Amino acid sequence: MTTVSSTTEVATHLANLFKSQPGALFSDFDGTLSPVAPTPDSAVAAPGITETLGRLAERLSLVGIVTGRGVDDAMSRIAAPDLLYVGNHGLEWFENDEHHVHPSGLAAEEGLPEALRDVEQRLQAHTSLAGVIFENKRYSASIHYRLSAEPGKTGEILGPILHEVAKDYGFWVSDGKMVFELRPGASVNKGSAVRHLVAERELRAAAFLGDDVTDADAFIVLRELRDELEIQSCTVGVLTLDTDQRVIDNSDYLLDGVDDVVSMLLELVNLLPDESVARK
Repeated sequence: MTTVSSTTEVATHLANLFKSQPGALFSDFDGTLSPVAPTPDSAVAAPGITETLGRLAERLSLVGIVTGRGVDDAMSRIAAPDLLYVGNHGLEWFENDEHHVHPSGLAAEEGLPEALRDVEQRLQAHTSLAGVIFENKRYSASIHYRLSAEPGKTGEILGPILHEVAKDYGFWVSDGKMVFELRPGASVNKGSAVRHLVAERELRAAAFLGDDVTDADAFIVLRELRDELEIQSCTVGVLTLDTDQRVIDNSDYLLDGVDDVVSMLLELVNLLPDESVARK
């Protein structure tokens, strides 16, 4: 049985965790700060989330959005100042008006359009493309099949095709909620991004909120760092209708959907006084 925590319990734990400084709060976007949407373009941040994240950024050393979306896309949907944006599962970063791209992301940029065309042609030979969305995010790509007539069947056909194409083009495949990701390699993910940030910023406390398989990569790393470096860390899984077991298994706490996330963050704001952190 999956046990859901109260928003107050989670907020209180995080407030105590962030007594160790410097501290950072990281969060996914889709399914965590925004309800899962039928198409990538239709996703909208939950009401009040921009203001709440801004207030948290005034109270914590670092607040970061770590998402599979491109940085520009994520920034346009959240529009909160003073945040770190990590896009394409760790392949690009934006902070303080500076944009950085991982070398493997730059190397993948040229081959992605051709790889996506190859996937599309192979898939079309086996099933209808209706409802399948091919999303080129410049340094990685997503293929969404939630809106196809038979998502289960489409996913079963699409998976092997993607693995074949990935091998041909030197890419790597990961899966999520009715989506496959085509990425430059397994070594760059949300977990590697969090590991880098903990080391670079010399963090003593870190928490991550997320709902999908790619977020579990970050959950696992934070749990490892808890033992390796003895930092204070917390992983908060967000339950939706199709939450993967890997998210549940690697969560310290579970919240019931985006509304609970918003409520918990608002409570956390009120538990963290502005003067409690010397910003780095």
